[in-house]
Amino acid sequence: MKCHFPKLPTDAKALRLYVAEQDADFESRLQDLSERIASSSELKLIGLTGPTCAGKTTAAKKLTAALEQHGHRVHVISIDDFYYDKEILQKRADDDPDIEIDYDSEDTIDISLLTEKTKSLLKGDPTQMPRFDFPSGCRLQGQLLDPDPTDVFLFEGIQLLYPKIHAILNGPSYHCIYICASSAIELNGVRFEPNEIRLMRRLVRDYRYRASKPDFTLYLWQSVRANEEKNIFPNAHRCHDVIDSTMPYEIGMLKPYLEEILLQMEPSSPYFGQAEALLDKLRSVSAVPSEYMTENSLYKEFI
Repeated sequence: MKCHFPKLPTDAKALRLYVAEQDADFESRLQDLSERIASSSELKLIGLTGPTCAGKTTAAKKLTAALEQHGHRVHVISIDDFYYDKEILQKRADDDPDIEIDYDSEDTIDISLLTEKTKSLLKGDPTQMPRFDFPSGCRLQGQLLDPDPTDVFLFEGIQLLYPKIHAILNGPSYHCIYICASSAIELNGVRFEPNEIRLMRRLVRDYRYRASKPDFTLYLWQSVRANEEKNIFPNAHRCHDVIDSTMPYEIGMLKPYLEEILLQMEPSSPYFGQAEALLDKLRSVSAVPSEYMTENSLYKEFI
């Protein structure tokens, strides 16, 4: 496993420049990959996948922009939109005591509908897409796509690695990209592993953008990690390219937010010890101001 051992500049101007250089490096790697993919004459379907808080949303935007520069109209399709209605999943759970509603499961995706829509898009037919509404738990009518021959369809979601879904998309016109924080970061002798980095990202993102308290995020993290070990990491080899989204400056940038969030936890919480351990590791890390991020930074997704 790769590990970053960054020596962050102490001078404010130099630190801002360092952050900008790291943002530019990630942008350049993604741009190079986009250029290579766009040069394929058979390109029709792109998969963008990876575990939670890997940077998929930002990568999708950057890939879309790069492909559009090459004359492709890009349609981003979320696998989440193919979830069954909550009522269907609830009935299935009620009928079988061994089944629970679990949106990480392959069985919650309407495989037949995904197959039908994918075939229609590849034929170039006008295709009515679904849209899943999470507040209501219902699948609604989404966008009507009327593809041109040069159009590209960018499928996004962790579920792309599941065997049944991979089988639908896989073929000569499909190129799958795996993005993940794959490198560790060691600062002042304290090591932060990739899975820990993603947890820290998720704690901040979910608190700021999804109104999730740290207790709830830490509670969910157990099932998230179980699903990753079962369905995500073992199938990563199905992808054609891998992007490492670890940013060497990110621990310092996350630190002020994590301190604000984790210090709110009550000692009675079952996750209080975990929060204390993380705060202890962060004590030796110098903060990096979030305003040092560039306008198109990957980190806009989390902070």
